[in-house]
Order: sequence, then C-alpha cells, then structure tokens
Amino acid sequence: MSFLNTLQEYVSNSVAGLTLKSPKRFSLTRTDTSEPSISSSSRSNSGDSNTPGFPKVIPTPGAVAPIQRRRSTLECPIPNPPRRPGSFRQKSPRATPERQFNFCCRRQSWPEIDHQVSSGVQEIDGSYFESFTALAWKQENQRQSILKLTETSSSDPPPPESELGITPIDYNSSQHEKDKLYVEMLYTIANTVGAPAPGGQYAHYKEDLYLYGQRAFNMPPDRHYRMLHVAGEEQPPIVVLSVIVIEAEGLEAKDANGFSDPYCMLGIQPMAAPSSPQPLTPNRTLSDVCGGMTADGPLSANHGPVGSEKLRKHHSFKLSFKRKDGRVREHRDSIGGALPAKFIRATSVKPHTLNPKWNEKFRFDIDDISSDSLHLDIWDHDDESSVLEAVSKLNEVRGVRGLGRFFKQVCQSARQSSQDDFLGCVTIPLQDIPSTGLEGWFKLEARSQRSSVQGRIKLKMWLSTRETRGVSDDDNWTELTQHENLFATFIDYELRNWGRETWTWNGDLPGMALTILHQHAVQGDLSELQTSMSRFVAAARVYLKYPLDPRWMLQLLTDIETSWMNYTLTREEEMWLAEKFTAMQERWLQQLRHHRQLFPALHSPSLTRLEHILRCLAYLSNMKAFWKCCPFNKEIRGEIVASLRKGTPEWFKSLKNAIMTSDEYDPSFVDFCSELYVQLKQALSHYHPLFEGTNGIPYFSVVFKQLDNLISEEIIAFLNQNEHPDAAYNRLIFSVYLEVKDLATFNQHLPMGGDHKLLLPRCHEWFQPSVSCWLNVCKGKALQRVRTAVDIQKTCEGDKLVRHSSSAVDIVTMFCQLRDFWRLLQWPKQHSILLLSQLLDCICSAALLYADIIYQGLMETGYFDRLGPFKVCDEMCIASNNLEYVYKFVSLLGNYCDFFFVSRIDNRICRRMLFAENYFDFVTLETIATEMQFATLTNQLDSTLSQFQVRIRDIVKRVGPQMQEALRKTMFHVAWSPDTLPTKQAVEPLLDYLQGHLQALNISLLPQNFQKVLQEVWEYTLAELNYQMDNGSNSDEIPTMFHEKLHSALNLIVEFFHADGQGLSMQFLHSPLYQQIEQRLQYHRTDTETLMEMFYSQRLQDQLTITASPYGVLAVRAYFNHDSLCVEVLHARDIIPLDPNGYSDPFVIIELLPHRIFPHCNEQQTNVHKRTLHPIFDECFEFSVSLEQCRYPNTMIGFTVMDHDVLTANDFAGEAFLSLGSIPGVADTGTGVDNFHGLKPVELILMQQTQRNHPILQILESRCGDRIAVDFVKKQKQRFAVK
Repeated sequence: MSFLNTLQEYVSNSVAGLTLKSPKRFSLTRTDTSEPSISSSSRSNSGDSNTPGFPKVIPTPGAVAPIQRRRSTLECPIPNPPRRPGSFRQKSPRATPERQFNFCCRRQSWPEIDHQVSSGVQEIDGSYFESFTALAWKQENQRQSILKLTETSSSDPPPPESELGITPIDYNSSQHEKDKLYVEMLYTIANTVGAPAPGGQYAHYKEDLYLYGQRAFNMPPDRHYRMLHVAGEEQPPIVVLSVIVIEAEGLEAKDANGFSDPYCMLGIQPMAAPSSPQPLTPNRTLSDVCGGMTADGPLSANHGPVGSEKLRKHHSFKLSFKRKDGRVREHRDSIGGALPAKFIRATSVKPHTLNPKWNEKFRFDIDDISSDSLHLDIWDHDDESSVLEAVSKLNEVRGVRGLGRFFKQVCQSARQSSQDDFLGCVTIPLQDIPSTGLEGWFKLEARSQRSSVQGRIKLKMWLSTRETRGVSDDDNWTELTQHENLFATFIDYELRNWGRETWTWNGDLPGMALTILHQHAVQGDLSELQTSMSRFVAAARVYLKYPLDPRWMLQLLTDIETSWMNYTLTREEEMWLAEKFTAMQERWLQQLRHHRQLFPALHSPSLTRLEHILRCLAYLSNMKAFWKCCPFNKEIRGEIVASLRKGTPEWFKSLKNAIMTSDEYDPSFVDFCSELYVQLKQALSHYHPLFEGTNGIPYFSVVFKQLDNLISEEIIAFLNQNEHPDAAYNRLIFSVYLEVKDLATFNQHLPMGGDHKLLLPRCHEWFQPSVSCWLNVCKGKALQRVRTAVDIQKTCEGDKLVRHSSSAVDIVTMFCQLRDFWRLLQWPKQHSILLLSQLLDCICSAALLYADIIYQGLMETGYFDRLGPFKVCDEMCIASNNLEYVYKFVSLLGNYCDFFFVSRIDNRICRRMLFAENYFDFVTLETIATEMQFATLTNQLDSTLSQFQVRIRDIVKRVGPQMQEALRKTMFHVAWSPDTLPTKQAVEPLLDYLQGHLQALNISLLPQNFQKVLQEVWEYTLAELNYQMDNGSNSDEIPTMFHEKLHSALNLIVEFFHADGQGLSMQFLHSPLYQQIEQRLQYHRTDTETLMEMFYSQRLQDQLTITASPYGVLAVRAYFNHDSLCVEVLHARDIIPLDPNGYSDPFVIIELLPHRIFPHCNEQQTNVHKRTLHPIFDECFEFSVSLEQCRYPNTMIGFTVMDHDVLTANDFAGEAFLSLGSIPGVADTGTGVDNFHGLKPVELILMQQTQRNHPILQILESRCGDRIAVDFVKKQKQRFAVK
C-alpha cells in the first residue's frame, strides 16, 4: 500500500503543476490577459427587458469567492521533480511568441447602456407619459383587489331570500286541523299492522313513536294524554289483505297435448294451517324475494331441497266440495264450522300453457291476522261447468246463508262431472307478512303423497286497513292529505332543531318519523305514487316557506317519475299535484332571477345548490307527471331564459348603485366597470357551464347581450359629460376605455354564427376623438421633454459601459411609454391608420429634434474642424452613441434593422432589411391601409431613419481624415522597408497604431457605431496602401520585394480587421477597392508573357459578352483538319469610315494568339478593298498547327481590321477574337472537317480598346527595360478608341 500511496501523491503533484500558476493562461485573447479581472457585480448597472439592450445580470451571493479560492489552490507552487542523473535531455530554447492583435475586447455579456439611469426629467413634467402606462397595472391591481374581496366574502352565507323580494309562503293549518292530524297519528301508532320489515326496518317501540310525535307536534303532556285517550276510543280498523296473483311457471302437464289450462282458487282460512315456504329470508327486503332459489331449485319449508322431507297433507278447496262416505255435509252457514275458506276467489283460466301469467288483484278482509292464512290452489280446467263456475258465484254472496246454498250447488256440480286436475297449492300465514309487503316465488306443494306436483307461483301481498266493514272504498284522498300534513310536520320539526341554514339539511328523517309515515301509508293503502306525491307536496310547502336542499327535491321528483307507470290520478290529485308543481317552478325561477346574490360564484355550497335547482327544472321539464298535471304550462327552458333577462338589468342597477355613490361619472365608474369584468369572468367560468350543461341554455350569450346594451348606454353618457378634458380626465377616459375594451373581448365566447348586433366591439369609435386629441397633446409634451432631458443630461459612467448620457435613456424611455400605451390600447388595425400616423409623427418629431440638438451640440465643440492627429473624443462617442441608441428604437417601429453602411466607391447607402420586433405591425397595415396611407407612414419613418444615419455618419466619417496622416506614415514604412525585414514586423507599427485606437473605440462605442468606424478606417487604410503602390509604380528604384511585401501586408491587414469574425465581415472587406488593389499586386508579381496572355484572355471574354458595337461586324469561318487550321474571311459590314471621303480601305490581319503557343505562325492578311464600308473578302488562309496547340487554354484567332493609307500609317478600325476551342475539328473529337462546305459563318462584333488605364497595360508600361512589354503596350495604345 505504501508504494500505491507514493505513486498517487506523485501523480497528483504532477497534474497540479501543469503550468496552472496563473489564471491568465486560460484567456482566449491578448486583451483578456492584459485586463484585470472584473467582478460580476459591475454588470448590474443595466437591464431592462422593455428597452433595447442587454438584461441585468446579478451574481449569486458568494459565487465569486469559491472561484478565487480554487484559483489560489491551483497557484500553489509545486516543486518540479528532480532531473534524473545522467540524462541527455537539454532544455529547448523558448520560441518567441507570435504577436497577436485583437482590438475587439468588448464581450457580449458586457452591459452597453445603463437603462436605470434617470436625470429626473419625469418629475419635471409630472410623469405625464408614465401615468398613462401605469393605468395597466392599476387596472390589474383593481381587479385583483375585487377578486380578493370576492374570495374573502365567499365564506359568508348568501343573503336571505326575503331581502331580494322573494316572499315566503306559509301553509300553516288551524289548531283544530292539527289536533285531528295528531289523533290520526296516535291512532296509526296504536293500530300498527304487519310483521317487522326485514333487517329491523320500521321496528320501533310504540312509546318511542308516541314521544317523537308529541315532540314533533309540540304537544303538551296533558293534551297528549287526552288525545291518546280519544284515539283509543276509536273502533280498531279492519285489516285488509291485498293479493296480486302474478304468474306461475314450470307447472305439470295434465292434458294430452302436453299442456294444462291452469287457474287459481284462493281465500282466507280462519284456522292455522301448515304454511308454504316463505320466499323471504331474514335481513332481506322485498326486492330480494325473487332470489329465493337455490342452484338445485326452490327452497322447501325447512330451506332444504325439494323432497328432502316427507310431504305433509294440505287442505284443499276442492276436497271440501266432494262427497265423503256418501254423506252430504251440512251446517255450512257457520263460519266457525267446516267452511274451509272465506270469500273464495278464482282467477281466469289460461289455456294451453305451463307458465301462465295472470296479474289479477284480490282483496280480503281479515278477522284475526294472527291465526288466519292465505290458501291458494292451482287447478287444470277440464270441463265447461266445474268447480270454477260454482266458486265464481261465491263472489255474489252477501251472507252466510246464501254461502251455504252455493256450496251445495258446487258439490252437486262436482259430483255430476269429472273433477279438475290438481296442480299444487300454497298456504301463507298472514302474521308473517311484513308491513312493507311480500312479493316473491312460492313453491307449489302437494295435498298428499299421491299427488304429483311441480312448479312455483309468484305472488305479491300487502296489508292495509279500512274504517268500516263491507265493500272497501278505493278513494283514499283523506289519507293522502293526512300523509302530506304529517310529513310536512315532521320536516318542520327537524328544521327547527337543525340550527343551521335550512338548505343545508339533506332531508333525512329519523327512524321514528319514517316508521310513523310508513304505518300511515300502509294503513291508508297508499300506493307508491301516492306516497311519493304526498311527500313532494309536503316538501314543496316547506320549500316555499324557507329553502331546502334542491338535491333532496330532485330525489322526490325522481321518486314520482319512477312510480308513475301510466297511473291514473283523480281530479283532486291532479289539481293538488299541479298546484305544487307550478309553485315550485315559480320559486325556482325566482331564485334564478337573483342567482348572483343567492348563489355566489365562489361559494361552493351555493353553487352546488344552483346546479341542483337547474337539474330540478331540467328533470321537471321531462316528467310525464308534470305534463299530465300541467299540460298548459310554458316550456321551462324559455321560462329560465326569461328569468335571466328579467334579473340581469336589476342586478346591473343594484351593482351600479352600490359602487357609484353619485350621479356624476368619477373614478368610481372605473371601479364599476372593473367589477363588471370580474363578475362576467366568473359568470363565464362558473354559471355558464351549469346552465348549458343542465338545460342547454347559452347563459353567457343571454346575459352578455343585455349587459352590452346597458354598458354602452353608460359609456356614451360618460363621454358626453365633459367637453374640455384635462390631464386627469384624460386618464379617467383611458381607464374606462381599457375596461370597456376588455369587456368587449367577451364577445368571442358567444356562439359562432349569427348576427349578435353588439355595441361594445365598436367602442373604439366612441373613444377615437379623445385619443386623437390626446396624441396632439402628447406631441407637445414629448418635444418639451426632449429639450428638458438634454438640458439636465449627465454622462453615464460605469465599468464596461459605452460612453453615453442620460438624455438618450430618457428619450427612449419616453418612446417606450408611448409604445407600451399603444399596445395597451389594442386599437383595431383596420381603424388605426389615422391614430398611428399621429403617434408616429409624435415619435419621429421628438427623435429628429433630439438628433438636431445633439448634432448641434457636438458641432459647437469644434469636433468637425479638427484635422488630426486622431484621439478618442468623449464628445464624439457620447453623441454617436446617443443617436444610435435612439435610432435603434425608432428603427424597430417599422421592422427595420439598424445595420447601415456606406460604400465610398459608389457613394450609395445600402440598407439591409432584417426581421426584428415590429412594434406597430406595418406588415399587417400594408394589407388594410390604402397605398397612399401606407406610403405616408413608411416615408415618414424612412425619412427619420435616414436623417439619423446621416447624422451618425457625419460624426463617424471624421475618424478617417484624422487618422490619415498616421496611416500614411505607417503604410510608407510597410511599403519601403528593407527586403530583409519580414512583412509581419514591417506591418507591426501600423497594426499597433490601429490596435490602440480601435481598442479604445471598441470599449467606448456601441457595436453598431464601432462597425461604422471600422468601415471608415478600413477604407482609408486601403486608400493609403493603394497610394503607396502607385508611388512605387512611378518610382525608378523600388525594392525587389516591394509588391510581394505589399501583397502580404494586405492579407495581414485583412486578418486584422476581420478579427476572427468579431470585426468586419469578409464580404465587406473584399470591397471593389480591395479587389482592385489585390489584382494589381497580383499583376505586379506576374511575368510579361503571362500578363499578355491574361490581357488577350480578357479581350476574348469581352468578345463573348459584347452584344452591339458601332465598329461593325466581321463574318468568318474556321475549321481544323490534319494539322492544318483553315480560316476563311468572308465579309464585313458597317466598318467605321476613317478616310476623308467617308469611306475606308479595309483589310484584315489574321494572327494566332498567344504568340508563345504559336511561335512559328506568322500573321497573314487579306487584300485591301478600296472605298467601302462593307467589304467582301472571301479569302482563305491556312496555318500549320497541331491539335494540342489549338486545345491549349485561351488560344484564339485575332482579327484586326485596318484602314490602308498610302502616305501615313494604317488606321485601326477594330478587332475581333475567335476561340480555337469552339471551331469544328477542335471542339469535337468526331470525324474531321475537310472543307468549308456546310459550315455556318460566325459573325464577330468588332471592338476597340476603351479602358485606357487598364491595369495590365499600366504594369507592362512601367517595365521600361522589357522590350516585349514596351512593344505590346505601344501596339495596344494604337488600338484605343478615338473619342
């Protein structure tokens, strides 16, 4: 381990000593190494996202210290490991580092402008512009405060309905009616019927029921006992059993056709009899009785499978009618005798079926419910006259004696005819029937072991009572109204003890109340529908007195509709139910009319109430019972809409009166509009989904259309109030406009399609005169602020900030206020042309005034009169930066970029269009404005920007002349330095001079201005290099490496100005002047022969590009064949007249060029044609050349047209060139051409030399000792065109 530890320590020390002694080693540029480190805290002087510039960068506290500690760790001196003895390695000499120039020391992360500086100009004019922009956050604060207040008040309960004009209706009964109802309740408790319901439901002690009833009726004890005595003296009611024989299934087939003709006989047995198995098990309800089956079949009496015990003998109605031992039974008139059943009833016969369905109802009076049983037999009907006919007549019996006579007839009939086949029977003790009734399947049992029985029967039974004996009366209207009053009494009692808002009670009654109500419904033989109706009517009575939970009311409505089933109501019942339907509908509509006050949007319980009220109305509109009882009522959906339309103006008026305390329109009107906006927003998000989701009502559309008219009337009245507005009233107008503008945006939430005819979307038309008047005032205020800002301006100082003053920031801040306020207005584009023109005029006028003041101030300092030497001038930097900063903002108004440059060659201003932030959306305006309007806006902006650029350019272009003398001296040193001095060293004085000044300018100027300065200095540098090159060309003695050194220096200067992409772009550096200088330097480095070839190559290119000429046309043909070039000169036309007689004596000289390629081919010429301008030559010439010579690059045939003179030298008329690479035999490699037959003539346009200062000719002319160059220049000068 010691070896590994030693090795690890050695490696760590070696890594730590890798020349990391100074953090300067990591600098990317020379500038960084020379500058002291600047803490990041100095960068916090600027940063405003609303104005052009860079964002503020604030370092995290403590972020600098760890870095310094890390550097100090790295700077710890680490001892170098000792050299190994005997090593041959020697220290290598250090190479001199190459000098690096980089004047672009400004980093993109450095701040440029101090956006936080302020001269206090805003306080002088009372923050006029800032006060209008502040309207936006004031509006937002107002809405937030309203919303916060609404949220705070959401915990408060809604106001009572009586305060909103909803009058409670009290249906209190008289004391006499209450006493009668109380006695009825006591009577009901005393005479309860039915066994306890499954699960212990409705099983309470009578004492508890008496006590609850006494408390519910608020009955004193003495009065309670007196009433109890009265109820006890009443005659006990007669218990009535109602039976519905529903159906049977799985019966035994008794007929030959495989079916039976079943019917039922049923009656009450007065003595105890073996019971049939009950379908209900403990803890099972009535709805569960159908499940009383096992997987193997019905349950037996002891809940075992069928046949699990020996069948017991059962009584049968038919056995009592048969003879026994030849004796006829007598004494049938005694009920307590051998009569097997009372009031025996029979169902109809269902032929040919084993699964009959009857659905027939029977009622029986019960004498002793504790001992009587219901007995039912099923028979197969075999003949027309049988026991069925006889038993059916028993229904007419009204006395015991008549019943005996019919029994005798039944027995005789049974004895004379064949008896019906027995299919099974059931016996059910009445004491087992619960108060809730009994419904289910009962297994059929045999009467003896010899009987073959199968199948089961479904019965429904329930108990009730009636007051008197005899025929039962189906009219239970009295019991129905009693049940309603009893239910209402219990609700009142529970609400008195609730202790909270009545609508928070969910409608749950205690068990004692439910038991009393249940017994009353049972004893009154009330159907499920009647019970549901009475309870809804009772709840409606209470609801009209004080509100209840609408969820409970919806459940009561659902109970009525569920139990309706085409039920036929009496006239009294229909009127009774219709009255409460109508009353509840009206009450719910009244609540919807005041839904904003009763159900606040942010009060969740109230919103739930509103939802269920709407659900109640929606359910009511689809109820069969409602339209049965109220066939002439209006459609509920339309009634809801009518209620909303009635309630909206009332709410609008009440809200206005609550916020606006006076009739005059003051700032409280803005608060009122803000409240409307918040309320509409809440209505859209809370109320609208409820109304639309429950009833399909476009709530927001109904409400907003009404509010649109109401608000519009208020706005028009407000604008007509003051005809001479001041600044405060202007702010009030714009505050109102901002609110109304936002209110108008709610129209996008209306249903698509249809003409809503809204007024608020056109609110800008009402405010346009006010805005136009305000913009006129703004222009004067803006011009005054410009003057004030310049008067009190101060120079901004800070680390890495460019030189500027506070006035520029003040002006741009003012423009930003105007820009932001224009954005805040969100004026419709199609109506914004005139206002935008005013706003643009305001900004442009203020900007131009500022530019004039700044420019004039710089002129007064004498800056424009200085000739040199150059030094960085704070006044120049501040003025140019101020103008550039303002220009940058103005240029963004029209989607223009701020990059402008001037070319000194063609004196043209080139403006580059770039995509930038478009404050005024000129692109859209171009599509909606007229051509004249758009041209006016763009011309106004272009004129302002152009004047800014002229001002900035006038300031910047003084840098070049002031540097010119120094540039000329340093460039002279570069050009005329000894050949032994390397170019890099020769150019160092020039670059040092530029480095020092440009670096200072780079720190002091904005990047855009620095680019302009850099362009100016570059052009002057090129001009001085060109000047030295011209002087060298005119000098007799120049250094041998003069032009090579200048060419190398040019490349070094280009790299310097490019500055690795941070300076000028290569596209700008390669300007026409640069290309000209670079080309001339290249020419100086080229030999004479090559220059001549280049000259002819350029002439050939001129021949290919020329399209017309005043010197005429020459027609020729040429081809190559078998080492022979054949040229035919055909004719010429329109040759220029060179003789005094107006004609010429032309002839053509033919030569192959360049001569270096064709040294043995002499020139040839045609005959002279006298006195003509259109000579016809038709002469052929042949040159002996090879194909390789013809295919050499830039080889050509030169045609020179001369005018022959006898006494003087021939005159030059024109020249033309034909490329050898294009003639037949050279251009293709196919079959050669033998003659001129078939060749098309080539027409060559004659040219003359027009460029007298051709660089190649000038360079060749300077080579006085080169005879070839001198002769070539002399020859070419003879061919110059005569002006």
